This record gives sequence, C-alpha cells and structure tokens, in this order.
Amino acid sequence: MFDYVPFPVLPIVKIHLIINCVLALLTVLTVSLRLVARFMSGAGLWWDDYLVLFALPQGIGMLIIQGLWAPMGIGFNVTETLPNLETILKMLVSYELIYATSISTIKTSILFFYLRVFVNRGLGMATKIALAFVLTWSVGNILQVFLICRPFAKTYSLTVEGTCGNQVASFIAIGAFNIITDVIILSLPLPTVWSLKMSTPAKLGLTGIFLVGLIVSVIGIIRIITLTQLDLTNLTGTMIWADFWSATEPNLAILCISLPMLGSLWSRCVATRRGASKLAYHSSENGTNGSAFSKLKNQGTVENQIALENLYAANQEVHYQSAVGAGAASTTDHERDVGTDADRDKDSGSEIALTEQEQYHQQLHEQNSGGIRVQTKWTISHA
Repeated sequence: MFDYVPFPVLPIVKIHLIINCVLALLTVLTVSLRLVARFMSGAGLWWDDYLVLFALPQGIGMLIIQGLWAPMGIGFNVTETLPNLETILKMLVSYELIYATSISTIKTSILFFYLRVFVNRGLGMATKIALAFVLTWSVGNILQVFLICRPFAKTYSLTVEGTCGNQVASFIAIGAFNIITDVIILSLPLPTVWSLKMSTPAKLGLTGIFLVGLIVSVIGIIRIITLTQLDLTNLTGTMIWADFWSATEPNLAILCISLPMLGSLWSRCVATRRGASKLAYHSSENGTNGSAFSKLKNQGTVENQIALENLYAANQEVHYQSAVGAGAASTTDHERDVGTDADRDKDSGSEIALTEQEQYHQQLHEQNSGGIRVQTKWTISHA
C-alpha cells in the first residue's frame, strides 16, 4: 500500500497497539449495546446517537494509522527512518484532521444529549453557548493543519521550500483548549442536578455519571505532556507516546459517554435474573436513551420520567427505584397509594405483598417548562 523501508516493531509500540485494539473493540461493543438499549426501550436514535456513530469510525481510523506507522520506524532515530519520513508526515496530516473532527464530534454529541434531556432554560442557553465554542475550536483546529506551513505542501514534503510555524506549540495550545472545553461541558448539568429534590446519595450518583468523562480529560493532560517532549526534527524518535495517547483519547471518550447509556439493559438483566415482575420503561416524544433518561417536557401528565437511580438490594425480593420526571404539577403536592396486603397460609403457597408508591410534584416554572416530579418506589415481596 505504501512504499517504505520496514523496521522491526519495538516492544513498547506493540504494547500500545494491543491496548488501543482492545479499547477499540470495547468501544465498538459498548456503542452497539447503546443502540440495542435505545431500541429495546422503544426509542429511536437522536442526534447524540448519530454523532457517536459518526465519531466511532474516526477513532478506529486513528488506530489504523497508528498501526501503519508501527513498522515504519516509530521509536527509531530520524537519521535511520529518513526514507520513510515523508510518508509518515503525509499520514500525520490525516491523523491531525481525524483527531480534530473526532474529538469535536464527541463533545457535540454530549451537548446534544443535554439539549434533549434538560429543559432548564438557563442550562439550555449555556449548552448552546458551549456548542458554539466547541464548533469554533474545531474550525480553528482544522485550519491550523492547513495554515501552519506556507505553502501547505511544506507540511509533509522534505523538498518543498517554505516556512512553518511552531507546530508543537500549536498542538499544545489546541490540547489546552480541549481540556478547557471538557471541564466546561462536564460541569454544565451539575447545578441543575443539585437543585433537584433528591437524596444526596442520588445526586452524588448522578454527578458521578456526568463526571466520568473526566477520565478523558486526564488522558488529554497526559497527551499535552507528551507533546511537550515531541521534537519534529526527530519525529520518529520522539512520537511514541504522543502517538499512543492521541489514538487512545477518542475511543476512550466514546466509551465513557456511552457506558452510562446502558442503564436500562443492566436493569433488565438484573430484573430477569432476580425474577422481578416488571420494570418501568418510559419514553418521551423524542424517545428515551439507554440510560433511562428522557427529555423533560411541558405536558399535562407525569408520564415522562428520568430514572436517576436503580438500586437492587442483596435480597432478591427487594427493588428500589428513584426517579425524576416532568409534567404539570398535580392538584395535590403529595400523593400516596398503598397497595394490597395479602396474607394467606404459608403452607398453601401464601404470599405477602406490600407495594408503596410515593409521588412528589413541584412546580419548577410558571410557564413553558412543566413541573419536575420526584418519584420513589418500594416493592417488597415474600413468597
């Protein structure tokens, strides 16, 4: 496919490839399960799902380039790999472009998820501002690939006359803005979460779900550190770790934002194994995602819910669910329904069932927003 002088693949490069191959397989599996969860919950795909599907092949593309580079002398001094350098530089241009588009696509997917789930006007406006910031960062990231050298061919050609700016400094600056946007995006929903009428453990659990992406931010910081060690005059000899972390970040990001979407599949699996009689699955007009989130809408009913927590006790007969949802506030602020209590002779197959459902309605906005309802369910059964 490419004309190059083959070099032995260094052990550290092999380890990097194995790690990223395993990560890519896990990412593909997780995204597939995410889609299954969406369809099993009766919902179709929305923009956040489509964007993840668009980002997935880009992450795999970076892994492919990493694999193609491996036998070209990655880890060897440039004086030895000089015959392969122009090919490596051409592939580096593609590598940079794919990185820029994949990371921006992943960030945009998260922001569209916020727009679908939350109806808080302040959060919606902040999300749109963040979206504009991410798109601006993406355009700048792509433009620097084409404008850093004059003429553009100087970016990858060793024979073309021209000048280039400080490419390493450009990489570091873009990486720094990447971290900043990560922190902004991940912190956006936290004020809304902590304003909900929920228990502190539930708030902490939901906060953890939103902050799982900080793992990717840590990888981004490590990547910046490795970029500071990059020497373009000895590219093949200094790019081992920058290459590895750059290929790791997109797939890890897709994995982190897709894992929380598998909540409904996990709940269904646990319920099946423990003999639960039923699980509530809710979908909004636009559909719920796999994590049992649904968009809060201004409706006259309280059917739409966001399941924030599904906890199953060690006792197989106990099921607890805490949820928050949208709907107009009811005529009463507190409703309690106590189900049946049947007690028969135990020897004849008796059953004691106690079901208690508590609903709490609070008016969140006076107009165009609907109320937020916090619902707690306990079901205790003894056979």
